[in-house]
Amino acid sequence: METYRKIRDIIIKDVDNANETKRASVIMRFFALIMCGYFLLQGICMVVCGEWNGFVMSLLCLAGYMVAFYYTYLNHTRTALIYTIISTLAWVVLYVFLFGWDCGAQHFIFVLLLLFFVASHAAGRQKVMAAVMLCALRLALYWYTKIYDPLIEFDPVIAVLMQMINTITIFSLITAIIMVFCQDSIAMEEKLVSYNEKLREASRRDPLTKLYNRRAMLEYITALIGQIHKHGHWFCIAIGDIDFFKNVNDSYGHEAGDAVLVRTAALLSECMSGKGSVCRWGGEEFLLVFEEMNGEEALAELEKIRELIQQQQIMYKGRMISVTMTFGLDEYDSEKPIDNTINQADQKLYMGKRQGRNRVVF
Repeated sequence: METYRKIRDIIIKDVDNANETKRASVIMRFFALIMCGYFLLQGICMVVCGEWNGFVMSLLCLAGYMVAFYYTYLNHTRTALIYTIISTLAWVVLYVFLFGWDCGAQHFIFVLLLLFFVASHAAGRQKVMAAVMLCALRLALYWYTKIYDPLIEFDPVIAVLMQMINTITIFSLITAIIMVFCQDSIAMEEKLVSYNEKLREASRRDPLTKLYNRRAMLEYITALIGQIHKHGHWFCIAIGDIDFFKNVNDSYGHEAGDAVLVRTAALLSECMSGKGSVCRWGGEEFLLVFEEMNGEEALAELEKIRELIQQQQIMYKGRMISVTMTFGLDEYDSEKPIDNTINQADQKLYMGKRQGRNRVVF
């Protein structure tokens, strides 16, 4: 298991060159390794059947693909790709000339086309031109074998073995190339989805308190209203404002004010867990949504929250800061727009300010 892991790490090792991709290098390595195995097996068959010319060619091709494999670790993936394509075309043409159409070497042209498409960063037009040229080459080789006989006649047993080895190798190459390409594409897609989700979430959060911002809360309320119309539940909205917040900034500085906002937001978030949601509505204002509660139930919860805020002590640079909050509460009326409920809660908030602050007005 440890040996397998080491071999795997060697094959999937990333490149150091920022201008080259890991995917292309890994594809090239799999291609080179499979081709090395192909020519090694082919060479063994040639020896068994006494085809020494074929054995020598197999060894030369094997050495060529070992060089291609080595090149991918020198941050020369593009060079390795070009070298592989040229050397593959060279031995394919040579094999067809020497052994004829029945050797099956021409089938590797299809794999070359796939390799070029997934491992190259060439433009679309260049890839189409490559496809046309490879198609033309295959047709030319077919035309040649119809006119000229092979220079070396294969033994029927060798011909059958070559077809079997070619089929297994080509399927292995196609499978390896597609697997690496798909895994890389899926991983990249997952990264993009995750990154987009993080961006979306960041756009919905207040950067200081990490609570939902106004836009996200309005989306949340809109979805909640849709559920209410289906299931007949209700909810309440409260708007709270930190009392004399300007005095905190003036007395201790804006960083102290930020600390108060963060601590208050954390307390509100904890208190609203399982009861609804809370957002930073703007400045030192917070909007709270109490799900499946009527006005009286929400009022009881708000009173508990108000008392907790009054009791909390915020330590900032050796100084203890205490704050209170005033809340305006209103129950959602499905017969009226949601803006009406929000405005009513806001008006009750300012009514509480005029009445002396540190209270809940319903």
